[in-house]
Amino acid sequence: MEQLWHSWQFRAVVSCLWAPTAAWVIAQPATARDLQLWRLNPATNQLEIRTERPVQPRAELVYNPTRLVIDLPGVVLGSPQMSQNYSGAIRQVRVAQFDPQTTRIVVEYAAGFTIDPQQVRFRGVTANNWLVQLPPPQQQTVSLPTLAPASSSSTPAITPTEPLQIRSWRADGTGFLVFADRPLSEESYTIRRPRRDRIEILLSNSELIRNFSPRRLELRRFGRDPIRAEIRAQSNRQVQITLDIDAQDADWQVIPRNDGFVIVPSTTGMTPPPPPRPSVIPAARAQTPITTIQRVDLGGRELLIQGDRTVFYSVGWEGNRYRIRLRQAQLDSNLRKPRVVTGSPLSNIEFRQEDHQTVSILLTPAPNFRILGPRPLSGESFVVQIQGVNDSPPSVPTPIDIPPTATTQPPPQAVPRGRFVVVVDPGHGASDPGAIGIGGIREKDIVLDISLQVSQFLQQQGVQVIMTRTTDIDLDLAPRVAIAERARANAFVSIHANAISLARPDVNGLETYFAPGRSSRLATAIHKSILSSLNIRDRGVRSARFYVIRNTSMDSALVETGFVTGAEDAANFQNPAWRTQMARAIAQGILNFLNGK
Repeated sequence: MEQLWHSWQFRAVVSCLWAPTAAWVIAQPATARDLQLWRLNPATNQLEIRTERPVQPRAELVYNPTRLVIDLPGVVLGSPQMSQNYSGAIRQVRVAQFDPQTTRIVVEYAAGFTIDPQQVRFRGVTANNWLVQLPPPQQQTVSLPTLAPASSSSTPAITPTEPLQIRSWRADGTGFLVFADRPLSEESYTIRRPRRDRIEILLSNSELIRNFSPRRLELRRFGRDPIRAEIRAQSNRQVQITLDIDAQDADWQVIPRNDGFVIVPSTTGMTPPPPPRPSVIPAARAQTPITTIQRVDLGGRELLIQGDRTVFYSVGWEGNRYRIRLRQAQLDSNLRKPRVVTGSPLSNIEFRQEDHQTVSILLTPAPNFRILGPRPLSGESFVVQIQGVNDSPPSVPTPIDIPPTATTQPPPQAVPRGRFVVVVDPGHGASDPGAIGIGGIREKDIVLDISLQVSQFLQQQGVQVIMTRTTDIDLDLAPRVAIAERARANAFVSIHANAISLARPDVNGLETYFAPGRSSRLATAIHKSILSSLNIRDRGVRSARFYVIRNTSMDSALVETGFVTGAEDAANFQNPAWRTQMARAIAQGILNFLNGK
C-alpha cells in the first residue's frame, strides 16, 4: 500500500492530534531504547528519525526563537548532547536526553523565520522509521507571543529592568538546567575560563529566589569524574555559576530557553560537514539481520550453538538455571532440542523465543556438574563448557579457532597457573549503553563481547580472571573498584570504546590510559600488543583521571579500543573476527605485563 503523508494538528503550540490512518503506529507500545539515526536535509526540509524499536513521537512548536521540538518517549540517547549547525533559515538541530526516558530533537530556526504548524507533515515508513517533512520557512510579519512558564501563567509580566529570578536548577545527564522566570538574554551573561579545570559564568541583573536550594550539584558522566557546579549570589544583583571540570574538557556554552537556560559542553567549534545528498534508506537496513539458530548439540562436556550468521549473545544465571540470551536471533523451525540422558552433564535444556528477535536457552546443570561459560569457535558459533565438580583442570589449554586474518598472531604466552589474579572490567551496561556510534552500534555490547573473550584467553593461560560483569547489568563505578580491591588483583583492565561526534567519521584509533602519577607499564604493554597485532591507528598511551583506574590500588589501565563514531573503527567493531583479534591482543599485553616484559 502506498505510504501517505499525515499532517500534524497543533492546538496553540502543542501538537497532539494525528490523522486516523496513523493510528496503527500510535497503538504500538513506546518501547524504543536507542536512537539509531537522525539527519536533516536542508535542501528538501526533510528530517529522518530511526529508533531501534517502535516509538510514538510527540511534538510542539515554540516561539522566540521558533523551534520545532520533537520528543521520543522511551528512547535513551546514551551520549552527550549532539548538535549540527546550518546556514539559512534553519540555524541548528540539537539532540539531547531531555529526561531519563525521553530523547528530544530540537529544530531551531534563525531569527525572523517561522513555519506554519498546520503544514508539518509526518510519515511513518515503519513504526521505528519516521520522515518529517518541514514546510518552507516564512519571514515573520508579526511578533509572536513568548510562552510564559506554566507555573506562572497568572503572574504579571516582568519588565526587562527587573532582575532575572532564578528559581531552581538540576543536572540532566548532559548538562545543567537552570529555571528562571524568563529566558536569559544573550547580553546578560559572560563566560570565562580562569584556569583549565574551571568555568565561570557571571549573570548580570540576576538574583536567586529566597531559600534557593541546592547551591551545589554534581553531573556524572560516562566513566569519568563528576563535574561539580556551584551557584552563588554576588553583590550588585549578580549571580555566578562555577563549574569544576576536567582540564582536558572542551569549553562549555549557555543556551537560552523559554524557562531559563541550559549549560552544556560546547560543540560549536567544529565546522559542520556539508549537508548530505537527498537519500532515503529502507528501514530494513537500520536493523541487524536476524540470525537463525540452526544447531544446538550436546557432546560430552560441551554444548554447541551455531547460527547461519554472526551470533550475538550474553550469559548469566536465572535462579538455578544458566541463561544464554541470543540477540537478533530466531530458532530454526527444524531445530531439534538435544536429548538429555542418564549421565549427561545437563539435566534439562529449554528453548524460549522471548520475542521476534530474542532467543533464550536455559541450561540446568546435573548434580555434581557446573557450567564454566562460553567459548567462541567463530563468529557464527560457540560452545558452553561444562565441568564435573571433581574434575581436575585440563593440563593443556583448549585451542580456540580464530578465522584467518591478514596478520597471524602467536598464541598468548602462559603464566604459572593460579599465580596471578586479573580483574577485567567491561564498561557501561544495561541502562547505560555507553557511546552510540555509526549504525546504532552500542559501546556496552562491543566491550562485553571483547571482555568475555579476554577472560577466556587469560584463563586458558593459567590466569585467574574476575569480571566486574558478565551480562548486560547496570554497575556503578565504585563497585567495580571494590571488586578489584576485594580480589587483591595483580592487574585491573577496563575495556571501552571511544566516541566523538557522528559528524567526525575521520577520527579513529586506539587510546590506552593510566592514572596520573601511577605506573604506565600495564597500559604500555597492552597498547604495544594491540598495535603489533591489528591494523589500527595509534593515538597513544595517555594519563587521565578515570575513576576506575585512579581509585584501584593495583596496576590499572583503561583501553579505548576504537571509535564507534569512526568509519574505520565502527566497521571493525561489527566484525566478530576483529573483536576476537582485539581480545587476544589485550590478553597478550596483560600476559606480557605479568611476565615482566
